Amino acid sequence: MTSSTPTAQAHHQKAPRGFALLIAALTAIGPFSITMYLPAFPDIGASLQATPVQVQQTLAAYLLPFAFMTLWHGSISDAVGRKRVILVGVFVYTVAALICLFAPNVLTLSIGRALQGIAAGAGMSVGRATVLDILKGAAAQRLMAHISMFFSLAPAIAPMIGSLLASHFGWRSVFVFLATLGAVLFIAVWRILPETLPPEKRQPFAAKPLLYAYKEALLLPEFSYLCLALALLINGHMIYILSAPNFLSSVADTTFSSFAWLFLAVSLGMLSGSFVSSRTAGRLSTNKTVRLGFLIMLLGSIMNIVISFFLPKGLPQNILAIPVYSFGMALVWPSLQILALEKIPARRGLASSLQSAYQVGMNGFTAAVIAPLVWHSPQTMALAVSGYWLTAVLALAIGRHYQRARSVKTD
Repeated sequence: MTSSTPTAQAHHQKAPRGFALLIAALTAIGPFSITMYLPAFPDIGASLQATPVQVQQTLAAYLLPFAFMTLWHGSISDAVGRKRVILVGVFVYTVAALICLFAPNVLTLSIGRALQGIAAGAGMSVGRATVLDILKGAAAQRLMAHISMFFSLAPAIAPMIGSLLASHFGWRSVFVFLATLGAVLFIAVWRILPETLPPEKRQPFAAKPLLYAYKEALLLPEFSYLCLALALLINGHMIYILSAPNFLSSVADTTFSSFAWLFLAVSLGMLSGSFVSSRTAGRLSTNKTVRLGFLIMLLGSIMNIVISFFLPKGLPQNILAIPVYSFGMALVWPSLQILALEKIPARRGLASSLQSAYQVGMNGFTAAVIAPLVWHSPQTMALAVSGYWLTAVLALAIGRHYQRARSVKTD
């Protein structure tokens, strides 16, 4: 088939109108769905007669399947096409939101959230693949930058919308919103999104070779420890997002203004750190950027401990250190991603999937295990952040040890 065929022309066409906004929305729906219902936790517990820990487990029920399916959505779309996988994913997501909406107990709610987690990753991982299918060079870079902005803002905006809905219409209105969002996205994908992967470029789905490739990557310590370090650093600020209802109730209250304080602080750190990272790219080496980011996160951790132990609890003082830590984390995020992907240059797509799985899997562990242990006071939260930072330093050091050992053997 020559490049003049209709299929090839479609593959190299300009992005259709509305494509950028649609892909940004599909990418953001995963993190958006993580945090939107957090302000409704007290109401969910009272309505379904569930303890705070049981309600918290519905978050883990979403995150763990989300992490697992991140490994597979891209490979499935390589075999059957992008649009089909996204449509099925958004459809299942919408049905799952309806299950949550009508859940009579916390078990049913957890099942619905698990189905949402299974489906939400399709929009994120496959949606990004469609960008590189039809856009190249600067155009692709610009769109991916916009997508990253949406991805950073989604977890911060969602709880404020959820807080308004829950306070005025009850917790089930949150899932009315998510179901409606899913339905709108389904229609938009159906009408706007072209099939960006033509049949001649598809690859048969073979689970056994793929599992072997994942095993080889996971057994490469300099890659795995870099992924672990990044996941730990991200969870140093995610713990405030995942613990938001209980943390805020321990220092102030769970009104809309309290959620706004917290998530604006997170957004400020993330956006400013991402901006500085983009401006210093090419000016600072990757290693220097990583060192600078780690020092800034250390400063944020120390500030957090001092404030939580020596100042009276409340807002805004108990969130003043969050933007500092989040700034440092956003600064090193791209550099650590690049360092990890360079360890497996022949399978960057697979490596990227594993990075996402590490991150979301660690989010699930934080939500299910760590958050309930520390959310009762600002002091324990501050110590948890410092623990994530210290463990990330250790993981990075181990990874570099294996890298040096491999270099010595090669020489």
